[in-house]
Amino acid sequence: MNRDNLFFTACGLALGLIVGSFIIGPKLASSHLAGRDAAAAAGIGVATADAAPSGAEAAVNAMPGSPMAGANAPMAAVLQRLNTLKQQAAANPNDPDPLVQLGDMYMDVAKYPQAIGYLEHALSLREDASVRTDLGICYKQSGQSEKALAAFEQVEREQPSQWQATYNAALVLAETHRYDQARTRLATLDQMQPGNPDVAKLRDAINAAK
Repeated sequence: MNRDNLFFTACGLALGLIVGSFIIGPKLASSHLAGRDAAAAAGIGVATADAAPSGAEAAVNAMPGSPMAGANAPMAAVLQRLNTLKQQAAANPNDPDPLVQLGDMYMDVAKYPQAIGYLEHALSLREDASVRTDLGICYKQSGQSEKALAAFEQVEREQPSQWQATYNAALVLAETHRYDQARTRLATLDQMQPGNPDVAKLRDAINAAK
């Protein structure tokens, strides 16, 4: 799935100030599960393509735990899609693509342990900066901050132009009270994404926190 847009969840980067956690990921970012109302309530802009969900996205929306469960696809379609991908992965153990798709599906409905397993397996077969950024997001959302930071830092080293990894690294550093390091990342983001309002909002949140 093409995910170039922005997604925010309400996890909190708060020390006396309540703000939303800012998570930008090449795949999580444009999820139709994100929900515009939640983003609007947090005062955060979400760029969306306003396109109808793809067949895969519709299947994801019907997965257990999804707020869209039952709205766009019958459960049978979800199970069929999952089974098909698992069969493809079993038949082609050196092909990371079905593993990435499985990871995406579980990630979209916040089933992070399952998503982590598939994405880690995919990365053991083929390195991909976008997939590793997604893995970092899954680590972060499952409470594994240091693993998340390590994933983002690896992407920064190997794909320095992928600003989402630097953004997420700044977020993790701020949430773990390493504000000086977070501000160093912000300076880099200013060069990579001049005028980006989401970078400005992250800076305001970090400055307000300390």
